[in-house]
Formats: sequence, C-alpha cells, structure tokens
Amino acid sequence: MASAVGRDFTLDLLTEASDLNVDDVVRSVDELWRQGIFREQPSGYDFSHDLVRDAAYASVSPPQRWLLHRRIAQGLQILHGEREDEVAAQLAEQYDRGGRPDRARRYYRHAAQLSAAVFANSEAVRCFRRCLELVAQQPAGRARDEEELDALLEMSPPLNAIHGYSSQQPQATLERSAHLAEQLSRPRDLMSCLVGLFGVRFVQGHVTDAYEFATRALDLAEAEPRMAGHAHHALAACLTTLGRLDEALNHFERARELSPSSVSMITGTLPEVHGLAHSAHTQWLLGNPEQAVATCREAVELARSADHPYSLAAALGYSAITHQLVHDRAGAVEAAGELISLCERYSFSYYREWGVVVDGWVRGGEAGVVRIQQGIDEASVGGQHLRMPYWLYLLADVMVQAGAPQPRAAFSTRLL
Repeated sequence: MASAVGRDFTLDLLTEASDLNVDDVVRSVDELWRQGIFREQPSGYDFSHDLVRDAAYASVSPPQRWLLHRRIAQGLQILHGEREDEVAAQLAEQYDRGGRPDRARRYYRHAAQLSAAVFANSEAVRCFRRCLELVAQQPAGRARDEEELDALLEMSPPLNAIHGYSSQQPQATLERSAHLAEQLSRPRDLMSCLVGLFGVRFVQGHVTDAYEFATRALDLAEAEPRMAGHAHHALAACLTTLGRLDEALNHFERARELSPSSVSMITGTLPEVHGLAHSAHTQWLLGNPEQAVATCREAVELARSADHPYSLAAALGYSAITHQLVHDRAGAVEAAGELISLCERYSFSYYREWGVVVDGWVRGGEAGVVRIQQGIDEASVGGQHLRMPYWLYLLADVMVQAGAPQPRAAFSTRLL
C-alpha cells in the first residue's frame, strides 16, 4: 500500500485505504521503521530508498495494484473532503493508475490550473500534458475535441512562460487550438488563438504574418467585445513596428479601455500592463522620451498592484529597454537586475534575455560584450529575431566603446 502511494504517506491514509484497524497499521509501520525500511518525514513517512519502494511495488500483481490505487484515491478524498485542492495531483495519479481515466483527466486539469495560478508553470504543463494524453484516448467526437481545446487553451500561458513566444511548442499548441476552435465554431477562442499566433510570429520577426493574425483577431472581436482589448493590443504592436505610430497609440489606448483587469491574454500577460509597457516604445519613437519613461513606470506599478509576476516581467523588460534608449544607465540596470532575478525565480523565458543584454550594455567593456553575446545567443536559440537588430547594435556599440582590438568586428556587427 505504501509503495503504491509513492512518497510522503501518512498513517491516516494507510489506515483509511487499507481497511485495517489503527493498531495493526501502527504496528506494521513501527516494524518497518525499526528495520530502516521506512523513515520519518515532517508530514508522515517515506521509504528509506527509492529502490526499496520500487521493489515493493514490483512485487504487487497488476490487478492488486489496480485495487490499491483506487483505495488510495478514495482514502485521499475521504481524508481531505472539501480540501481536495491540496491533493489534486495525487488524486489524478492514483485514479490514472487505478484505471479511472475519466476522474484522472478531471483531477490532472484541476491540479494544472492550481499550479498555473501560482506560476508553478513546469508542474502545470506536466499535468496538462498527461490530461491531454488521456483525452486523446477517448472516442473521437465533439465532446473529445471540446475537452482537448479547453485544456490546450489553459496550457498556453504556462507553456509560453517556460519556452517563450517564439518556441515551437507554444506555436504548435496555438495552431492546434485555432484549428479546433474554428471547427467547433467557438469564435471567442479562435480570436484568442489568433492573438497568440500574432505573438509567435511577431517575436519570430515575421511582422507581416503577425499583422494578418492581428487584423483577423480584431475582425472577430466585434462579436466578442470582452476580448477586444487583446486584439487591439496585437494590432498596436504590429503598427508600431511598421512605423504607423499614431495609429498604434490609438489602438494601445483602446486596448487599455477594453481589457478587463482579471483576464490575461493567451500568452499569459495582463493586456492593460503589457499594452501600456509596449506603448512606451511607441512614445519614444514619436520623440517623447519623458512620457515613455513615465509610461514604463506606470506599467511596472500596475503589474505590482495586480501581483502578477509574468506581467511584471514584461513591464520590467520594456522598462529596461526604454531606460537604455534614453541612456539612463541607473534606471536600465535597476530594471534589468530585477527582471533577471524575477525570471530566474519563476523560470520565465524570453524576457530574461532582454535583461541580460541591457545589463551587458550597462556594464560595458569586455565583460559587457560577453554578457550581451550571451543574451543574443540565448535569443537566437529561442528563435527571437524581432529585436535582433537592436541587440546587435548594442553589442557593436559596446565593442566600439571598449576599444575592440578588431574594429572590423564591431562594424560587421553593425552591418548585420
């Protein structure tokens, strides 16, 4: 029974799941503890070695394992009652091994949602993926497609946070989601997927493709006003890159007006934060550096008040770049330092590279060249090509200031 539970089992659970009386369970656990097979943990007991657990589990026949896992799942539900959130992942795994895929799917998805809510993104993606594997085993039909689409949509934000906008994994997930949303006639979800695909192609450097996704999303937004702010944000970002700056600011403003504070985009950021931060670059391009810095400051404060780490990462990323653009080294290094720390704490991808490059620019000298090159290499591996000319310019600038022994290298970098 203990080997079927896995790690960190309690006397209460062993008693409930085994139907033995308390005295028998305590006597058995006491003997195993005295022989060094079990060891005490802060919240219960565990095997002294994984190999011992594996050997115990291997000695149980398949039908007996089936029964054990079902009893453990039922025991967990009885013990935790209305506090099932605490053991959702355990329930999923026990029902999965106990031959109840219907209950396992439900608990895997719930465990994933709980993990995503606290930005435990790797655990969230793990649970979503197993849920999707079980969904794929169901008979083909609308019900299966609906369940798959719901799980895919919820998996997109943590997947994007881990791998970055331009990664193949978020792209494949969004493309599959868009296909299902179109087949199932779910325009709101299709619009959300198009916004996500805008982000993928935009960061990859395919601005024309991104613009097409953004305009398609805005067309659908007329019937989905609650999500319209997301589409306006996507279009504003494209228009900024295409040099249509006044139009871009208008769409950024519309995005902020139409974005409910509690609804994040499919990429995982709050649109009122992300859009405000991105609009700072539009302000700078229009020749308003003081307004750009103030806008970044407001975006960072908004992200902090929302207690939303991934949105804070986006706001700090734009803040670091904006302070670099206005040659404020103190502001740039402060934003970059906090950004790198935040991304490392939560294993966020993409924005961390921004912080590394800006940090290298602030450092200057040979150390700065190495630091910027590190950020560029990581961005290249991730397929992040949109800002590559800017990163390369900063590299060349630091190389020149550092008195690079080979000036042609800096010149060649500028030409790239």
